[in-house]
Amino acid sequence: MKITQGRVLACALLAVPGAGLAQDFEGSATIGYDYSSVSNGRPDVNSYAMDGAGTLGFQNGFSLDLDGSFHHANPDRGSNMGVFDAGGVLNYRFVTGPVVGAYLEYASLDSNGLLGADINATSYGLTGGYEGQLLQAKLFYGGTDASAVVGATSDWTDYGLTVAYTPTQNTTVAGYWMRSDIDAPFGNTDATSFGVGADYNFGNGFSGFGGISRLNFDALNIDATSYGLGVGYDLNQVARVPAQISLELARTTIDPVGRNTDVDSIRLGVTIPLGARNTAGAPLNSAANNAMSPRHNAVSTFYDNLY
Repeated sequence: MKITQGRVLACALLAVPGAGLAQDFEGSATIGYDYSSVSNGRPDVNSYAMDGAGTLGFQNGFSLDLDGSFHHANPDRGSNMGVFDAGGVLNYRFVTGPVVGAYLEYASLDSNGLLGADINATSYGLTGGYEGQLLQAKLFYGGTDASAVVGATSDWTDYGLTVAYTPTQNTTVAGYWMRSDIDAPFGNTDATSFGVGADYNFGNGFSGFGGISRLNFDALNIDATSYGLGVGYDLNQVARVPAQISLELARTTIDPVGRNTDVDSIRLGVTIPLGARNTAGAPLNSAANNAMSPRHNAVSTFYDNLY
């Protein structure tokens, strides 16, 4: 797939909803701080994050899902690291539950050598599935134009599945599986990522969340696993402040050639509701949210777990 296709898709994302007037918007934004201790003599890292996600609804069956994040990591020594990504999914939902859509995403990924070379990637493609009160499931198929792992550029074919199960109003469990087949000058390779996450509202303002995800990246002989467990509290319970505070303990284990590297993190977050959404659920800077709301590319999905 070529970048010209991505430009056509971008125009469609912007133009099609114009046929209907916006009905509502709901979403949230999380401001976060992350302190990470890295093994094997690597420097400790202080990270600052801003994440946002929301859905704009229209009167004609269309909706536009928007999300973005900026994570800046400042190690005790050496160069800064960071992740910037943004994306949109234009959906059309039929009355009986089926939904079809198209997505466009951009990601800039700099791990300062922790996961090999830096990557800039533009992803685009199509989605289809079903959205009900109890079960939501979607398939996607598309491509990514990316800077290659070793020089030049590469074309990726992305495909995968996301599933969410909401048995009660207070409980959500979701997961994903995705694969990227990579055609690069140095040869063909692939990256596979999968994960599962959950959040639960205990009542009286307290909530819990957890998630785990894994990346297998053949090009760099990397296997990496990230998981986290956290709690949240709705400040509206005591101070009439529309915000949730959260604390998460997380670990990312990266298995390169040689010794494994562990990144142990303590993440703090303040989540502010936007529009009609309340503050319940996993904060956007958590391992749980990354597993429950992944991107459409195996590598960029996992990079969101690092900081």
